[in-house]
Amino acid sequence: MTRHLTSRAVLGALALGATLVAGPAFAQSLHLKIASPSPAGGFDTVMAQKIADKMKAKLGDQFTYELFDNATIGDEVVHMQQVRTGQIDMTPLGSDAVSLNPVWSIFDMPFIFADRAAVAKALDGPFGQELAASMREKAGLEVLAFGEIGFRQITNSVRPIKTPADFKGMKIRVPGSETRMLTFKTLGATPVNMNFGEVFLALQNKTIDGQENPLNDIVERSLNEVQPNISISNHVYTPITFVMNARKFAALPDDQKAMLKEAALESAKEIRELGAAKDVELLATLKKAGKNEIIEIDRASFIAAAQPLYEQIGAIAGGTYAVDLLNAVK
Repeated sequence: MTRHLTSRAVLGALALGATLVAGPAFAQSLHLKIASPSPAGGFDTVMAQKIADKMKAKLGDQFTYELFDNATIGDEVVHMQQVRTGQIDMTPLGSDAVSLNPVWSIFDMPFIFADRAAVAKALDGPFGQELAASMREKAGLEVLAFGEIGFRQITNSVRPIKTPADFKGMKIRVPGSETRMLTFKTLGATPVNMNFGEVFLALQNKTIDGQENPLNDIVERSLNEVQPNISISNHVYTPITFVMNARKFAALPDDQKAMLKEAALESAKEIRELGAAKDVELLATLKKAGKNEIIEIDRASFIAAAQPLYEQIGAIAGGTYAVDLLNAVK
């Protein structure tokens, strides 16, 4: 006996067959172009790779990416322009994030974060969301998560720095931030703005006397080889503000938005754990090698000298962001 199928049945059968054959292929594929200014071992590049790996695990063949590290397609300033215009999709922002949004000046307030637990409490919660909303509005960038560049230390080739008075006459390189310049001027140094890629040669030639960066960057860039004095100051904690072009993010389906946020937050937490372990490991290695003098600063004298900065930087950041950060770390 011949069975006659209605048009509705035929369409239903075709739809079912397509689902069985194609399955996940109907899911929207995602390709991301990611750029980082640091070499493969830099925490910002490591975080970028972690996010990509986690997205690959979630989406499989539906996810592809390109990762350009070590300033292959430009430095951090170029990356900030590229991510806003859509030439790249994602990039980690360090201290230079302040040039896109003055609110990020708050991260130049010295001695705010006691430890990484305070960092997580502030940046992974409502205050971090407040910052993300500000960056979205002012720069057209979606903050995926706050990772870590780390607690910054001071190196120099002149003398051990234990108190602010030891800065006298020293040229210290700082990132291109008005508030970081203000901080080191207030503490007694002569701050010099310079691209990070030029720092090693400038230190080697003694064009500048010192610089400030986390231990991982100091060792990764071999700055310890031309800087005999390393002061463990933890004066500033610099987060990685990992951002994505907001238009590209908004165009993603909701499930992929959630996946990216989850992957970024997981990666941020892993990077902080790595940063904590690296600080211990690198400090022990430097002490064992015996080529650098490791100095513990007189923290009380630095905090006393820094007092005018909190109000000044708060005014530059605008709004109540400085006060909100201070409350968030309590």
